[in-house]
Amino acid sequence: MLRCAWLALAVAVLAAQTAPAVSGQQPLRVTTRMVEVSVVAETSQGEPVSDLRQEDLRLLDEGREQQIAFFTPASALGRPARRRPAPGAFSNRPEEAGAPASLTVILFDGLNTRITDQAYARRQVVRFLEQLREGDRVALYVLGRGPRILQDFTGDPAVLLRALRNYTGEPSPTLDAPLYDPVVSPEEHFGAWLAELSFNLIDYFEEDRAFRTARSLIAIANHLERLPGRKNLIWVSGSFPISIELDQLPRPSRSGRRPRSISPEVERAARALNNANLAVYPVDARGLIAPQEYRADLSVLGERIPGRDQAMFATMRLLAQRTGGRAFYNNNDLVGAMRRAAADAGRTYLIGYYPSHNDWNGRFRQIKVEARRPGVVLYHRGGYFAQPEEPDEAWYRERVLESAIWSPMDATRIGLAIRPTLTAPSKLDLDIEIDAPDVVFRPAAQPGLFECRLDVWMVQLDRREQQLQTVARINNLRLNEATYRRVMEAGGLRLIEHLDLAPEATILRVLVRDITSGNLGTVTVPVRRLVSGGAQGQTRQENAQ
Repeated sequence: MLRCAWLALAVAVLAAQTAPAVSGQQPLRVTTRMVEVSVVAETSQGEPVSDLRQEDLRLLDEGREQQIAFFTPASALGRPARRRPAPGAFSNRPEEAGAPASLTVILFDGLNTRITDQAYARRQVVRFLEQLREGDRVALYVLGRGPRILQDFTGDPAVLLRALRNYTGEPSPTLDAPLYDPVVSPEEHFGAWLAELSFNLIDYFEEDRAFRTARSLIAIANHLERLPGRKNLIWVSGSFPISIELDQLPRPSRSGRRPRSISPEVERAARALNNANLAVYPVDARGLIAPQEYRADLSVLGERIPGRDQAMFATMRLLAQRTGGRAFYNNNDLVGAMRRAAADAGRTYLIGYYPSHNDWNGRFRQIKVEARRPGVVLYHRGGYFAQPEEPDEAWYRERVLESAIWSPMDATRIGLAIRPTLTAPSKLDLDIEIDAPDVVFRPAAQPGLFECRLDVWMVQLDRREQQLQTVARINNLRLNEATYRRVMEAGGLRLIEHLDLAPEATILRVLVRDITSGNLGTVTVPVRRLVSGGAQGQTRQENAQ
């Protein structure tokens, strides 16, 4: 049972060097429905078009022309201002890590790919990394039991290749298991029973893979959301177990007939991909598919492309079309596919608009961007789900936060910096700095006050990432107008927490979620390093004084 309590939040105005000055006439921040679209512009011969202007584009939402609110060419998508982290602080702010202007992530999927196909795909990824060009910034993620960062963004191929060589791959119990064969002789009863047992296990593993895959996409999107510019996810996999194909995604429900429905995870994955403006490039790790299937025991020829592969290709095309990427399948040139996906990162225009409709009912709305200039071909995501605000009921918030606990990747929508201090062998103080512009304040019922509501969780995990202790708080903050403006000008809220460390704790995950907007930020603190490293020595010195 989680312990929830009301907490009086201590607020300190933080002097942030990069925060812009705010005049006395600064308007109150309000939640707006902006849709961002990354557009890749090429000639009919595939050459980049780098001189488009805003007036060269026409944007339609469900056939209705929309006013473009901002337009940023690829050349202006620069590196964000670098902030100086506080000494000893752990942060999820990508600007502190020197985030690149254009991002390409290779997701090497060991969960949904047979071990034999992983070997082939690995060789193709190695060839791609060996051909990185000047200006490329690539990260290497892998998907096994969950997503993992092998190497974050770098332009050094040697670093990426070293990280990939150290990854041994993971067998998939579903894909490597023999499929149930219904054609058996009467003498094969025992073998049929074993096959039926295998078939039932396959059903379980298929559902488990889909569940883990959806959660992994959520984690990756949340991790990349704060970064500017175009974000490309090259998903190298032997199968794609989830599909965002419904005209209307299911609304989150408190319960359902099935104890573990994948629908809520797919809904959250679609929301996360929308919010992060993340373009997915599905790449079939199997390469060229054999033109025929031949079963010697049945003496029949199958279709030129098996039906299950056609269904997977359709899933890949839809995933790419919905997010603005491109699908690559039935082709042995995986290097060329990855090269083309990476090239899109440098030929992008970012546009945004405020939809004129008021139909936020969860349905998929089609977007069309047209070039007024002849000979220009545009690629962009096909639309977005017009989802309503996320529920603010406790049951829904707990589901989202529990999912974030599982994620090994920090969410970045709310910027956080955490400075831990070990005051005793089992006592830890946390100085939590929250980026105020990432939090939505609204007028309170009492005139002249502005308020926000935050879920703050502090979760201790052991070396196997099992939960040991969880402290969960609902933080209600009300500020008068003068204090609110000072906080927004400085850019930071400050929260002080005190924790008792569990003896088996190795990591601490701090989660902050804005209840109003659904924005989420998480930071992982290595507790074991603090206990065995410099923090303990600092504590002994302070105690001696």
